[in-house]
Amino acid sequence: MMNGERTNQDIEPRCANGISASEVSDLDKLRFYRDEVKHEFNLLGMRSTMLVFCQSFLVVPFAILNTAADFRTVLAAEYLIAGLGILLARILAEPIDAAHRALEQWLLRQRSLQQQSESIRDLAIDRDLIPGAAADLREDQDHARSLAFSRFAPTGFIIFWAAAAVFRTVRALTQG
Repeated sequence: MMNGERTNQDIEPRCANGISASEVSDLDKLRFYRDEVKHEFNLLGMRSTMLVFCQSFLVVPFAILNTAADFRTVLAAEYLIAGLGILLARILAEPIDAAHRALEQWLLRQRSLQQQSESIRDLAIDRDLIPGAAADLREDQDHARSLAFSRFAPTGFIIFWAAAAVFRTVRALTQG
């Protein structure tokens, strides 16, 4: 290296073990991408489970409070539970969305590699070779349906708790 000039060898990214990115085979890249996809699916599953778990612990006391003989005495507690349910859904919505975004990036890389590389094209399934799916996962309807619950669950819980609060308000106003 002369006069502070950098060579391609200096610029080329290297893996932790010193292997350059260009030295990694397409099959190794595919394995890496698949490992990242599995990791993101695990994170998504864990975050979705946390959402449902937290919400289930709020539904039970809310239902119990709804059975109170003098429901006006528990109205504040019900509003607090509904507010907490909305807050938890909003808090967990961002990590769930982050997992969706990362999952999409890894799947796009994987599908692009499978479509471009002759050596691993045989490892692709029909979904991996959908025209346009390597650039936009919305082309893969099966993928979209498989992630529908985790994508819409936070919004569903927010709507549920808002409706529960409205129901309690209407009940308080109509029952003397």
